[in-house]
Amino acid sequence: MEKNIGGIIYDCYPLTPAQMVHIYTLKYSPTSEIVNIGTGQYFQTKLNIAALREALNRAVERCESMRLRFWKDPETGEMWQYVVPYTNEYFEYYDFSEWEESRVEEVLNKWTSQGFDTFGGKLSRIVIVSLPNGYNGYYFNVHHSCMDSSSVIAFAKDVIEIYCSLLYGLPYPKPMTSYIESVKKDFEYEGSKKQKRDEEYWHKQLDMPEPIYTDYTGPGRLMQLRQKNNNPNQRWGVLSTSNGDGNTITYELDVDSTKKIMDFAQKYDLPVSAVILHAIRTVLSKFNNNETDICIRDFVSRRSTILNKKCGGVRMHCFPMRTIIPLDATVLESMRVIKKAQEDLFLHADYSTLKYIQEMNQKYNVGAGGCYHSVSFTYQPGTLGGIVPQLKGIGFKSRWYSSGKQPQPMYITAMHRPSDGGLNFFFGYQTDCATPEEIEFLYYFTGRVLFRSIENPEKTIKEIIDMT
Repeated sequence: MEKNIGGIIYDCYPLTPAQMVHIYTLKYSPTSEIVNIGTGQYFQTKLNIAALREALNRAVERCESMRLRFWKDPETGEMWQYVVPYTNEYFEYYDFSEWEESRVEEVLNKWTSQGFDTFGGKLSRIVIVSLPNGYNGYYFNVHHSCMDSSSVIAFAKDVIEIYCSLLYGLPYPKPMTSYIESVKKDFEYEGSKKQKRDEEYWHKQLDMPEPIYTDYTGPGRLMQLRQKNNNPNQRWGVLSTSNGDGNTITYELDVDSTKKIMDFAQKYDLPVSAVILHAIRTVLSKFNNNETDICIRDFVSRRSTILNKKCGGVRMHCFPMRTIIPLDATVLESMRVIKKAQEDLFLHADYSTLKYIQEMNQKYNVGAGGCYHSVSFTYQPGTLGGIVPQLKGIGFKSRWYSSGKQPQPMYITAMHRPSDGGLNFFFGYQTDCATPEEIEFLYYFTGRVLFRSIENPEKTIKEIIDMT
């Protein structure tokens, strides 16, 4: 639909359900930086600043969601999105090469804490930087309603391939796909047979008996809520904070240990995510009196087509992945149940996240801020390793920075390091809901369960719990 915005006519489109999740987050947050994604991509090699500036500009030109703007109609309150034409940008350069790593980290976290005016203009910032120890690249901060982690990775890949094409004469990368065409496809979903099938699936999930909240610190929080609400049978819990203050803790798994996980998953035809989720859900069971009914909120990138893989934007939907697994089930049986649950969730993930939350709350009479999961999870298999031969053997690091705010109480991201393929586990958490000690405790036991499980796939869950 055409709209007159500031005297210019733009083709405008409604916000998608995936974007509305972040708008909903902003509505209940006192500050806007809670939806910032701050990252950095750095190579341990001499930097051609002019070539990188040109590569960044070409990548922005090729990626519609990097030129996305939001507008709220002052009369109706309706929210719209549109793409502005490309204009060349001079990206700033900062030389931090003589600084201490900790001081650089502090600055880049501070940059990430600088929020965007959601309905007022540009929704990203890129700065070229030099870091200590010979690393050079760029810092990137973007509004989550414009990009998700898959988009950030795709954009970084495009920048690096263009940069190498400019420097080494390699073939120019294939074009990105159209974000607007992806949005149009999303709106074709409304009222479709696919939407009807998805709705039937999720309503069938809601026909099951009420789930139970399992906290990563144990049953104490649920017991307190039962006492507070004078309801000994309450099954939903609350993990929330009024200010969204948060932090991120990163744990790096070594390459050999990562290879054991990958080899195990391949041997038994299991997704790596199912192997990791088995460990997380088993820990939640262990911490909650061996509970067999566990919910973990699983994030789905919804990028199964070429259009969606390279269009940028945010396509992430999330739903509670509920598994009821008896303690006498074996590790392999548990992982296969999780695999099937994930496949079903992915198949029906186009359904609106916010709509499902509303339906779930109504069905089970969940109170304000209530839910049945204490942990959210996503697995990012994509890496930047081996993009071009000229960069093989060169040190590379990818960094995710904290804005000081977190939209979720506990969000675990498992992502492979581009440098060596090892796994990094990012724990994003709200500081009112968890302490660093509790995060370390959760990670420690998740690791113990994970490796006891892949070493003993025929043992039962109860035996694995007793071993850890």
